[in-house]
Amino acid sequence: MGSDSSRFAKTAKKTVRRGVSLYKVGASPYWYARIWNSSTAKYIVRSTKETSRIVAAEVAEELYSDLKQKKFLDDIPRAKTFIFFAEKLINQQRRLAGKTRSVAFASDDEKLLKRKNDGIIDYFYKRDISLIRTSDITEYFNVLDDNRDKPLSASSKNKHNIIIKKVLRLAYDDGVIQTIPPSPKIERKDNPRISFSEDQYSKFLKGTKEAISRQDSIRGNVISDEFYYFALLIVHSYLRPTRTEAFGLKHDDIEIKDNPPHIQLDVDGKTGRRLSASTEYGVEFYQKLKECNPDFNSPNDYIFLPKMKNRETAARIGQRFFNHVVEQENLKFDKDGNPRSFYSLRHYALQTRLRKSGGAINIYEFAKNAGTSVNQLERFYLKFMERSPAQIKNLQTFASE
Repeated sequence: MGSDSSRFAKTAKKTVRRGVSLYKVGASPYWYARIWNSSTAKYIVRSTKETSRIVAAEVAEELYSDLKQKKFLDDIPRAKTFIFFAEKLINQQRRLAGKTRSVAFASDDEKLLKRKNDGIIDYFYKRDISLIRTSDITEYFNVLDDNRDKPLSASSKNKHNIIIKKVLRLAYDDGVIQTIPPSPKIERKDNPRISFSEDQYSKFLKGTKEAISRQDSIRGNVISDEFYYFALLIVHSYLRPTRTEAFGLKHDDIEIKDNPPHIQLDVDGKTGRRLSASTEYGVEFYQKLKECNPDFNSPNDYIFLPKMKNRETAARIGQRFFNHVVEQENLKFDKDGNPRSFYSLRHYALQTRLRKSGGAINIYEFAKNAGTSVNQLERFYLKFMERSPAQIKNLQTFASE
């Protein structure tokens, strides 16, 4: 404990001028500049990226001058500050959460906005929102990276980008800023969604049945037919195995439809509420699931593990059941060593539906039904999808003479 804390202890403190000082920490060879912000009564800390104290002092002066020029250190009217519109965004999104948007819609953004030390509000705080430029947002990302052993991932930076843009949009709508500065471009590497092949999926189902017949128990919870039909329902309804989607479904959220047969699901999803249609087999799997819990088929009962009111716990149990089966069947990792999760069933469902349609499916309607976007399908599913024999044959077809 002592050696770890000493790595971050401040050493070799030097005053550059009033309100501006330098210090080092044991874990870094660089000098850090510490600048007092009177409007927030807090220090602004930046790495100088310099090992020489003399050069670091010059950098600290430049940082101070730059912050002063951008009015970062001035007392700005609250109605023109970043925090004013950030708090306005938080309040607006709280009103929408759980109604027209998902429950997590507001909380996820609020966590990034309010995170201590390097959160969005902590950085921009009382900054004049009309003076924020693309370069300032880029510098924010540089600070995030400086505060970490490894740079923040591209996907995480994009989340920050989106939230900052939402705040700027509110200022634009109120006429406080005339234009919204472009978001910095973040280099992004798309990784494939880890799925199953047809044979692997069949092996998973067979392994689940064998675990049921053995009455395998994980932390006191026995794998039963309920898990088997729940997994099938996820595949045939394209559900995310999350607390708000699959694990949050109640019987009142499901309606059996005809012409053609399917179940319609009222899903509180990642992208907001949606009505989603299952495949024709969804009806059968839903009925089987109801038979597993005959005493819990009231409209307000959950469809999976209905006795368990804590849905976070229910989701963890479902994930443990999944992990147990894939480990037993040697399916935990794909050929590249990537681990499969419960989400792999949804990835398999999306890929299989796209592949078996032979290109005939309306991809826009399919994306809407699954609670995703055409862009996401193209980036993560179509790009890495194994092609069907019909699709390969199509690629080898010549025009008839």
